[in-house]
Amino acid sequence: MNNNRPVIPARLDSSTLRNIEFQIDIFRLRERDLLERLATEVSQCVSQGTTTAVAFTLSYELAGDLGRASSERAVLDSFILAETKVAAGSMKDILGLLRTTYALITLEEDISFLRYGYLSPQQSQIIRKEIAKLCDELRPHALALVDSFGIPQPYLSPIAFDWIEANSWAAVQQ
Repeated sequence: MNNNRPVIPARLDSSTLRNIEFQIDIFRLRERDLLERLATEVSQCVSQGTTTAVAFTLSYELAGDLGRASSERAVLDSFILAETKVAAGSMKDILGLLRTTYALITLEEDISFLRYGYLSPQQSQIIRKEIAKLCDELRPHALALVDSFGIPQPYLSPIAFDWIEANSWAAVQQ
């Protein structure tokens, strides 16, 4: 957090969104900015005579956003660490797709990216479209990914294997 403040490009495209540096930068920017906002808000309350405990209570929304931001950045860091330990090949490529999917879904779902101006509504739409592309790319690997968790088949729904058959009229009537 002591590094220079990252600059997020105004124009986002597929290569930017999939870039690991962009993902690290936007997660760290959000976390750093939320910490600064929380410190400022608490300081203002304390300077007006409020106790520190009450000031933090009044700043619960920012504190919650900061906690979420820190947790999500830690998850992204874990993804990156795991990805760097794998030799180049198909496993590394799939981990990269999963990391990018996690990062972009987080950008799309966490309202703080829009609320505090890290992303514009137009950038959010571009992110949504990129997530759909990532899902298409991950689709052929879905069963292998599910198998990699080692979940016993009796615990998996039939839809995990053949969703067409699981939703057929004959299956629905049973």
